[in-house]
Formats: sequence, C-alpha cells, structure tokens
Amino acid sequence: MSDFMCWLYDHYIHPYLQSQPMDDGDTFRRSLLDSGVTPEQRADVEAVLRCCACQSFLLGLRTGTGLGGML
Repeated sequence: MSDFMCWLYDHYIHPYLQSQPMDDGDTFRRSLLDSGVTPEQRADVEAVLRCCACQSFLLGLRTGTGLGGML
C-alpha cells in the first residue's frame, strides 16, 4: 500500500471502524480473536484487515457510494 493509504487507514478508516457499535455476536468474535491467536497471527490479521479496509474504501470512492445526495 502507498504511504498515503497507510496514513489514511491510521487516521481515518481505523478510527471510524473502531467507533462503530458492535452487537453481541461481533463482541464474541472479537473476544475469540483477542484470546485465541498468537501475537504473530494477530499481526497477520491486522495486516489483512488493513488491506481489505483500504481496498473497500477505494472501491467506495470509485463507485461513488454514499455520494447520492451530493450529486
């Protein structure tokens, strides 16, 4: 990923994802992830999450998702 996308993830995408409410199922799965993986696996999961979140953000920009009211 580019330096800009890394910055964007750290300063915009990740804080936004963390601010979203989780239901009981999400909380349970997050707890399993936190307690059931090694630190190396955790780093791998975070890297995959970072990549998927950035690609999803770019896809939203390319397709104009969320811009219906602005056009």
